[in-house]
Amino acid sequence: MDNRVVDGKKTMNSIVLNLVSSVITILVTFLIIPILTNIMSTADVGIATSFVTLKNILAIIVLLSIEKSIDRIILDSKDRDYESLSSILIISTISSLLFYFVYLLFSKFINNILGFSTPMMTLMFALVTIINGTNIYITYCNYKNKYKITFIYNILSSPIAQIMSLVLVYLLTTHKYLGRIIGLDFFPIIMGIIFSILILYRGKCCYDKKIVASALAISIPLIPHMLSQVLLSNCDLLMIKNMVGASEAGIYSIAYTLSNILYLIMLQLQRPWSPWVYRRIKNNEIDSINKNSSLLITFAALLAVGLFTVAPDAITLFLNSNYLPARYIVAPICVGIFFQIMYILFYDIEYYYKKNKSIAVFSIITAIINLILNYIFIKTYGYYAAAYTTLVSYLILTILHYCGVKKVENRKLYNIKYFVGLSIVVILLSLINVQFVDNIIIRYSLLFIFGIFVLIFKGKDLLSFLESFIKTIRKWSYEEKNNIYTS
Repeated sequence: MDNRVVDGKKTMNSIVLNLVSSVITILVTFLIIPILTNIMSTADVGIATSFVTLKNILAIIVLLSIEKSIDRIILDSKDRDYESLSSILIISTISSLLFYFVYLLFSKFINNILGFSTPMMTLMFALVTIINGTNIYITYCNYKNKYKITFIYNILSSPIAQIMSLVLVYLLTTHKYLGRIIGLDFFPIIMGIIFSILILYRGKCCYDKKIVASALAISIPLIPHMLSQVLLSNCDLLMIKNMVGASEAGIYSIAYTLSNILYLIMLQLQRPWSPWVYRRIKNNEIDSINKNSSLLITFAALLAVGLFTVAPDAITLFLNSNYLPARYIVAPICVGIFFQIMYILFYDIEYYYKKNKSIAVFSIITAIINLILNYIFIKTYGYYAAAYTTLVSYLILTILHYCGVKKVENRKLYNIKYFVGLSIVVILLSLINVQFVDNIIIRYSLLFIFGIFVLIFKGKDLLSFLESFIKTIRKWSYEEKNNIYTS
């Protein structure tokens, strides 16, 4: 069978399984968040979210953004996958330990700046270092289309994280934010230990200087980009906490958590998508990228509109009344995430051509713009403004990356006119949604109209995708029956 066909079927398997795990993630999130918001104060929620945000920033620095090199390293590894993973794991672990030693030397100074104690910072370093094994192995599995492994991990990760958070928050009488922090990382910690042992065993504890040099040549230039992305995604939360208060940061974080369901779903789809795009470009098979990218971004738009239509009612019905202001924030955050998804399509092309410096410059510029806009508008209009400044920043980032792609790739990989038209529609619907957040009829009527719009323009493509989806499910069912009959 043609390699492209085989690769396409494996990618479809990954997409199907990732969609299933995403649905489970959504259901668990909607079940657990109302309970958590009733037993945690808005301040505890704000502290826990700030810790997680800072941990994500720390991980990029101390691990040298090494995870981002895996796709390219494995692409050129020549059947030395586990030796490559072993080398990457060892150098990133050494780096994390060295950074922790430096932190201890200047702990008082750093603690004053970051607002966390030494025990909390030690916990942060420990989580980053242990979970590194999980991130490396799951990234590798995504690239190699090991969809069964990624499915099992994804389907277990969210339920275990949310349930453990709930249990620990309930058990703790004080410092409930610790329960949330440890609970969210409980499963990645366990799997991080297991995956690290697996990588070192299969890779024979290999430490290849050439592999490390190649990985660092890819990852280190991306550190400014990764830091800028985390700041772009989370600086609004940190600035709200510092400029307004922990309670307001807690409210904003709930709106962001609900909106981030869109990103979590699309992230699961884009994990197999990005390596698939790299393989298509490498084999000069780009004809299907244009069609499928339009379908992907349409699905993202449909999810965004559906989510910010339903979210106000979910917040009203299920959350503590203290979180009602979050209804007005979900729509602009969703649109910002929609542009975040779109820019990743352009980023993929720049990354393939190793334009790491351009990627970093674009991210730094956008992060600076976001910081300035946040400082001006949060101060003037309150924490609601942060959602709109982040939306604008992601729009700017998308435009910059599109310009970057034009410099390295002349072929028509994406239908830009369709992207622009769809973006305008999503923005307009979000603005109307905020204006009529209390009017259920208007909001759901707009969602219905948008659904018709999608069917008119992309109905055939969606039907084709649905047929492939169903065929994949039927194939699994058939194989499962055969396994039962022959066992």
